[in-house]
Amino acid sequence: MRKEEALQRIKEVESQVRTSKDEALAERERLLRVARREALELKDVLRAQAEKRQEEILRSAALETARERERILADGRKEAAALRAAADANMDRAVERLIESFKGAVNA
Repeated sequence: MRKEEALQRIKEVESQVRTSKDEALAERERLLRVARREALELKDVLRAQAEKRQEEILRSAALETARERERILADGRKEAAALRAAADANMDRAVERLIESFKGAVNA
């Protein structure tokens, strides 16, 4: 009977090993599923954060561009006003010279 008991014990141990192995494989698959799900959730969170940051950067760049545009336009308006004033002054002098030339031609 010893031999039969030993064989029975071996079969029991082999069965336990198979069960343990199956449980370990099932646990491995469960852990992999959990890890994949967590990775996807993290990916979604990071994507949302990146999109939010991108929107902030674009909004900031748009505001900065608008401010720079207004500054350039204001500088251009000032320069145009200065040129207009200089042109008006030159026009007044040119008219005066033309009148003097005309008077000189009439008096001559």
